[in-house]
Formats: sequence, C-alpha cells, structure tokens
Amino acid sequence: MPSALVIPGVQVKTVFEPSGALPSVTGVLGVVGITDRGPMAPTAVGNMGEFLDLFGPGSRFSMPEVKVAFANGVSQMVIARTDPNRGQEASLDLVNDDGSKVVTLVARAEGAWGNRIGVQATQVHTLGGSGIKYINLALSLNGQIVETFNNLVLDETSPDYLFDRINSQSRLVAAVDPLFSTSLPAAVDHLALADSPPRAAFTTLKSGATDVVRVDAKQTGHRGNQIAIRVTDAQAGLAAPGAANAPSIDIRARKAGPAGTAIRVGVVPSGANAVSLVITAPPAQARTIGPFATMDDLIDGTKNDPDIQVIALGTVLPASLPSTPLPRRINIDVVTEGADTGRSTDLADLNAVKAINDPRVSFSIVGNATNLPDADPGEPLMGGRDLGPAVFLLGDTGDQPLLELVPVAPGQSLAVTLTRGVSSVDKATSVVNLTIFADGAEAERFLDLTMDPDDAQYLPAVLPQSALVRAHDLFVRSRASSFPASVVRAALLKGGSSPLPDDYQSALDRLESADEVDLVIASVANQLDDTGIRSVHKAVVAHCTKMGDVARNRIGIASVTASENGKPPQILDHANDVRSDHFIMVAPAGGEAAVAGLLSRQDYFQSPTYKTIADLSAPETPFTDSQLEKLITGNVVAVARRRNLGVIVVKGILTSGRQINVQRTANKSVRDVKAICDNYIGLLNNDGARNALRQQISAMFLQMERDGAIVPSTDGKSPSFKVDVYSTQADFAIGIVRVDIAIRPVRAIDYIYATILVQN
Repeated sequence: MPSALVIPGVQVKTVFEPSGALPSVTGVLGVVGITDRGPMAPTAVGNMGEFLDLFGPGSRFSMPEVKVAFANGVSQMVIARTDPNRGQEASLDLVNDDGSKVVTLVARAEGAWGNRIGVQATQVHTLGGSGIKYINLALSLNGQIVETFNNLVLDETSPDYLFDRINSQSRLVAAVDPLFSTSLPAAVDHLALADSPPRAAFTTLKSGATDVVRVDAKQTGHRGNQIAIRVTDAQAGLAAPGAANAPSIDIRARKAGPAGTAIRVGVVPSGANAVSLVITAPPAQARTIGPFATMDDLIDGTKNDPDIQVIALGTVLPASLPSTPLPRRINIDVVTEGADTGRSTDLADLNAVKAINDPRVSFSIVGNATNLPDADPGEPLMGGRDLGPAVFLLGDTGDQPLLELVPVAPGQSLAVTLTRGVSSVDKATSVVNLTIFADGAEAERFLDLTMDPDDAQYLPAVLPQSALVRAHDLFVRSRASSFPASVVRAALLKGGSSPLPDDYQSALDRLESADEVDLVIASVANQLDDTGIRSVHKAVVAHCTKMGDVARNRIGIASVTASENGKPPQILDHANDVRSDHFIMVAPAGGEAAVAGLLSRQDYFQSPTYKTIADLSAPETPFTDSQLEKLITGNVVAVARRRNLGVIVVKGILTSGRQINVQRTANKSVRDVKAICDNYIGLLNNDGARNALRQQISAMFLQMERDGAIVPSTDGKSPSFKVDVYSTQADFAIGIVRVDIAIRPVRAIDYIYATILVQN
C-alpha cells in the first residue's frame, strides 16, 4: 500500500502490464511408435544422432519415419514410445554343422518389422579345406543387404569376436549365447581377482559313464578352449594275419558305424594252398566265398561283396581263423577354430589313441580303461587360461562361466562384489550392481547393469568406463565347431509381434503433455495390419480433435497402407474413415514423414501445394490424371512426380477439404491467443487491463499480417483480423472476460485461369 501523503506533493505508482507471450513454434512433429529402448516420457530430439543415442540403434528401423522427417526438414521432434514388452522381438537361431544352436540373433526392437530381417552366413575355410577359418554374415531388410560382417571368429579376445562385433556395430540385431541368453551373473561377495598360473584346456572322452581318455592342450592359455575333439565310428575291422603271424589282410565292414560289429568273419582252408571266407551278416545266414589261391584272387573276389571289404597288408594268404566278430574302430578329429582339422582314422584300441601325434593336443589313457570312447559329435576343451589375475562369474544354474573380469593393468589387488536388484530407471528390469575394490578400499561402483547386449547398461559395454577392470561375455562352445553353418538363402527372423492399437493410444495419451507439438505421426506402417493401421489413424484423429478443444491444436499425418497403394477406391475408403479438419491422408504409402518434413520447413501459412519433396524415401507410385482427380476430389494429398518439378505435393488439403495452410494459421492463432490470455488471468478487473490484452493480441495479428499469414479482403473492405475483449455485467459477476477474434488466413492460389487474346 502507498503511504498517506502528509506533505503536499505527488505520489506515483508504476503498474506494468504483463509481458507479451513468445510466439508459438510450428512444425514440431510428435511421433508415437515402437523404439529400441529409451525414456517413456515424451522426449524432444533435435537430430538423428540424438534420437539414436536416446532410443537405441534399432529405432532407425522400428520407427523409420523419424529419419525421413529429419531428412525433409523437421528440426525438432517429440518421441512417445509405446510401452516396452507389449510385443515380441523377432529372433533366429544359427546352428553349427552338427545342428547345435551356437548363436541367437535378436531384432533390436520388438515388432513385426523384425520378421523381415534376413540372415546369410558363409563359412570361409582354411587353405587346407578341412577347417573353418572365419564366418561372414550378411543382414538384409526387406530383401536389401543392410549390414555385412566379415572375418568373424569365436575368440573372446579377438577384435573380430562375433558377439562383440555384432553387438557393438549392428543396428538391426543383437547376438546372444543360446545357453545363457540375457541371464545375469550370480551374486558374489568380495570375490578377488586371483592371480593364478596359466592353465591348459582339457576334456575327457567317455565310454558310457566312464572316463577313458583325457585330452590336454599342449599349450597353456585360452587358445586351447577353441579346440574340440570329435569321435566317429569307423568301419569295424579285423586284421587277419598269415602264417607265422605275417601281415596278410585287413577285413572291414563295408559301411562305417556300430552295425559293422555284428558281422562275423572266419577263414577256412580250401585245399592245399587256398582259403575261403565265411561271412555272417545278420539277419542273413552264414555264407562262404572262395576259394582264393592268391592274394590277388582274394582282393578281386571280395571287391563287390555287400558286407565286407578286404585290404591287403602283405602278400601271403591269411591263416585259419574261427568265426570272429569285427571289432569296433573309431576316427578322432582334432577340430580347431581357424585351423585345418587333424584326423586320425581306424583306431582299434586305446593304445592307438594314445599314440596319436597331433601338434595341438595330447591323449592319455585314464586309469586302467580298455574300451574305446563313445562316438561324440564334439567335446570342447575347457578351462584354459592365460597368466594373470581374473575372476570367472557363473550364472544361477550350471557350472559354465558366464563372464570373465580381468584387470586393466597389473599391480593392484582387486576384488568385486555383485548384488542383484531392480533397475532404478524403469523399476522393473532385473539388474546387477557391481562394486570394485582396489587394495581393500571401494574404488568404483556401477549400477543397473544387465547382460542384454541391446541395453545401454550392458555390462561389458559399460566397463570400458572403469579404470580398473574389463569384462568378457563368455561364449559356451558346443560340439566340434561353434561356427554357424552356411546359410545360402537368407533365413528370416521369426516371432516378432507388435503392440496392439490400444498401446499406440496410450502413447498418444502421453504425447498430450508435449505442448509444443503441432504435427503428429503414428509409426505403424511396418508394424500392424491394415485393420490395425486404420484403428490407430482414427485414434490420431481423436487425439488431434481433443487437443484442439484445449487450444493445443495439432494436425495428424498418415499415409495409405501398402496394400491400398495405387488403388484409388481403397484409398478413398480409408480417407472416409478419417475425415477431419485435423488430419492429412497421403498417397503413396510411406509418404507421411516426407510431407511432415515439408510442412515443418515451410512457414505455417505457406501452402504445400506444388512444393517439392526433398526425399520421399517411399517408392513412388505413378498416378494417371484421372486417378489424381479422384484423389484430390476425395481430399487425399497425392505426392507425384511432375516433369521439371521433381516429386511434389499435388494439392495440400486436409481430409475435410480445408487447405492445410489455412488450418495451420488458425491453429497458430489459437495457440498464441491462449498464451497471451494465460498471462492476464486474474488481472482483467478493469478496462485498462482488458485494453492491454486487446492491444497485445492485435499486435500479434499485425505481425502475422506483415508476415503474410493473414490478409484483408481483396476489395479492402474487410480487415485481416478483428479483436474484441469485453465482459458483460453477467459475465463480470462470475469472473468471465470474453475474447472474440476473427482472422482471414491467406489462401493458396491453386488454380490459374489464363485468357489469351489473339489479335488479327
């Protein structure tokens, strides 16, 4: 309150009217749809890099409209993602040559889009041709190669390690171990990174449940873990000696495999200097072949026998032999990733196995074992480690290590503690928290870590921030080779499913909080079927209508579906479902983001009619003049190529028939008038304040007139705008002030009529 004047004079009180509101920004695009990851709250992004950083690399493909809109001129977007885990990521298991799963490729984002990812795999063999040196992968989308990864190996310490390369570089998929998937390591309490000596990898071969042969890598270190031993049944066989135990013949089953051990063979004299063979091959009865007087006769006489084959070991005929079953023999392969496979064949006993001379492994007999090991498609060597401190972290089940932690540099005594928890970000995801101790004191802490390679908190990807430790996501090898088998024709990922239209509605509801948005797209084209797409388009219409009722006016933009493309009757039927002053229907399919970019880079009062699209991205659809006429009269925004103009918007209209720029001008006027009025709430009790409000609104419209957004009538009798701020006695009694405005938006001049005067 001013003080009372005692001494005559003048007291002055200065009253400032509220500051004018800043003009609203136009061309801000809101996009709802599926993203790879990211915040649930509507989030503004200013470029493609920022979008991918926040919402993950897979969002480039699950929400392709963002890239196209930025390319066509949108400078700011607000992304409202659908709730995660409402759909399913597509996936594909790659198997090795033995049919065992070795890697699972998972689409980066959920949704049906992932079912269009194709995978081709090509094994690159060693120079000798008996081993696999690398694997090359090619990833395609919609039949087009998008990414290639060459020279991939399965050595965790190599820069070409398949899992690390895919997970750090692929935008389409993540690679996970089929055994562990995204399982977390078990909790540990202050586990030291023990400094232990190097150790050689090893495995044991079994006969039934009994260990019979131990196989040790000849060199210590992790490299031995890339070796596997494969045991196969050879041809059952029996060496039949001649007189005085001289080398004679080797009798073998015609076919390899355990069935050959059921065959019995005997040698009987047939005269003074000849022998015959008695062969029993169940279920047939015994049969005799011969006599054979010379070794050549014996070899020639058995070469077509269906059950056995005979190989000469010497020149003398075999001595008499009672009917004897052919003993089992085996082959042993030493399979090493990136090297030729070593093969030892026709091993008849454990001494022959022990005698194998291989540069990579040695064989020894376990105890007093006598039986040959069982056939085994592949037994990997395990447990090899290099010199230095490390700790292996196990999963919740099994004894296979899930993760290896190693120090960045030697010298410090390090230990780690892992605790399980729930993500502090989304309050739902299971995580581990890692604490690192150096010389007994806590040195670093990393929270909310996962083992999901598509998560921003993927533990091996986060730990490069540590000054103390690094992590290797270990791969559990399977069978003889862990390289994926070749896939010549692209195999598609399967099982991807999209959220429902109701989930898009939830995202639209969250988008309501983003006041700055004035254009809206729902990214559904590569996710839903035609019925679902129409349902979401109707939801966008309802959303924009609702926002218009609260002075946050928006225009929805959509395109026809792929199945409707080039079919005017179906396009018009679709447009009839979404008739509105707040909606644009674009043809061809996939053209909505390009039109949004055009609107964003133009002034709000400019018409998009006959303006060039910078980058349509979607396949162009040729329209005949009659088709264009149907689309235009049906209030569809047709985008077509015109000679000397490029790809243009033929006519910029809403599905209601109103010109787009007229509606955008009205929308901006409503937004800006509301923003000005908000500043005067509680201050309009007198004519002075109401006059100030009128003046600020008039000033705004005068600027719009100078900009060319609104214009007087062509005869000059009607001004470009009218503003009245008033309150009746009844209004004043209940606290109401009314603002009446009328504007005349500039209209697009879409048609030019020319009169040609021909003089004689």
